[in-house]
Amino acid sequence: MDKKDIDSSNEQLLDSLNLLDHGMLKRAAVLLFHHNPEKWIPGSYVKIGYFETDSELRYQDEIHGSLISQADKIVDLIFTKYLKAEISYRGVTRVETYPFPKEAIREAVFNSIAHKFYGTLILIQIRIYADKIIIANDCVFPDDWTVDDLMGSHRSRPYNPLIANTFFRAGFIEAWGEVLRKSRIVAQKLGIPCQNMWLKKKILW
Repeated sequence: MDKKDIDSSNEQLLDSLNLLDHGMLKRAAVLLFHHNPEKWIPGSYVKIGYFETDSELRYQDEIHGSLISQADKIVDLIFTKYLKAEISYRGVTRVETYPFPKEAIREAVFNSIAHKFYGTLILIQIRIYADKIIIANDCVFPDDWTVDDLMGSHRSRPYNPLIANTFFRAGFIEAWGEVLRKSRIVAQKLGIPCQNMWLKKKILW
């Protein structure tokens, strides 16, 4: 966002993000900025669990609050509590290497929040294993899209344009529809398998 946006009043900022309708808050504004959006939109939170196997849950957390506040909290929690870094040294410099690239996980988490279909009232679930991460959100894809379309170059067609635009303006996501393809490239460069499964209108990544 520009400095003039930050210096604006709350009402001016919401209006510049097209989150007001005749002075009233739109649902996207409540989701993005209210400290308890679940009061009006149940399921607008995220659950993270660490699994030994598909049926063995070891521990879990729930992240509540505005979507803006959830985004960074989720990524920080994944990399401080759920993933173990290997320690090595480059000279006298300590280097921590995580099993998954932080950039790719961050993009995947932020996009799962921005593009979820909140009308289902179903929370986002992130299942973390020793060798994989599954991010599941109920979302709606264009009827003419296939998995190949999604993984290739395509223009951005967000289901929640107001939420996606605010995330873009905040610097959370890009707006070119390239996140999955770029994340897959990053993972492949590091030798990490990246599988996408098309299942009941959900992407498990």
